[in-house]
Amino acid sequence: MWTMGVGISVIIALSWTLVQGVQASAEQGLGPVSSQLSPGSVSATPTTAVESAQGPALTVPEEMIAMFQQRKLDLEHRENAVRMAEGHLALLKVEVEQILSKVEAVEQRRLEQAKDAVSQQSSQSEQPVDLRTQQLGQLAKMYESMPAEEAAARIERMANRKALEILRSLKAKSAGAILAQVKVDRAVRLTEAFLTGP
Repeated sequence: MWTMGVGISVIIALSWTLVQGVQASAEQGLGPVSSQLSPGSVSATPTTAVESAQGPALTVPEEMIAMFQQRKLDLEHRENAVRMAEGHLALLKVEVEQILSKVEAVEQRRLEQAKDAVSQQSSQSEQPVDLRTQQLGQLAKMYESMPAEEAAARIERMANRKALEILRSLKAKSAGAILAQVKVDRAVRLTEAFLTGP
């Protein structure tokens, strides 16, 4: 913007120099013309030439100067308006960035809470299964350490579901020894249930 102002100032200075040169050449041209005229003769032509050379030449630079000054003022006003708009945009940009960072932080917290909730649910659901598996493993070890007759007597008194759970958790050799001691009808039913599913 300042380069435009300097350019305008240079144009004004060149215009003014040109006008001064035209005036000086006009004044120099009048001297010989007036000296060539006889003292008694009156001519209106040189006077009109002087007036036409001086009149418009003096008003044009003032008009140009006023126009350039007005243009300069307009440019300065626009430059100030642009600077104010840039400042306002910079403030808005900062506010938007702050809002975005807050939104991202809230979203990050929400995601972390969701992850925590999922991990807590999975750990809570795994704990009973792990505890149940651990208890069943201990029970299987106890049945394996018992004599087969005593284990079979206990299995015969249990419901089919619980008896099957214990038999499934036992080693194959121990389960076979216990089933050999169970009554035949009950052993057949347990074997069929063992084959049909969980």
